[in-house]
Amino acid sequence: MTKFMLKCFGITALLLFGVLFGIQKAHFEMNELKGVPSKESIESMNDHISSDVKKASNHDIKTKQETLNKIDSFNVFSAFGQKLTSWISSAFSVMISVLGIIIQEMLDVFSPGG
Repeated sequence: MTKFMLKCFGITALLLFGVLFGIQKAHFEMNELKGVPSKESIESMNDHISSDVKKASNHDIKTKQETLNKIDSFNVFSAFGQKLTSWISSAFSVMISVLGIIIQEMLDVFSPGG
């Protein structure tokens, strides 16, 4: 029995290692396909970005924030989802209360003292 358990544990560990190795290899391959930049290019991009951020003024950010606040977009799916959720919630609360009343009546009918 112990030999069987050790074999099963060994096979499971080997398969788990193979899966983890495959996931790691796929991750590196996907990064290669995407063209993920190296550390040196990331550092040079950070230097450019930091200089660009310093150039941006608070006025630009405030105007962008104001325009975003002015755009009061209405999402139909969100409103529909909210209404559907409230309808389903009220329907389930009514069903639960009706079931509670039915169970209470059944208990009253079948109780020995009633």
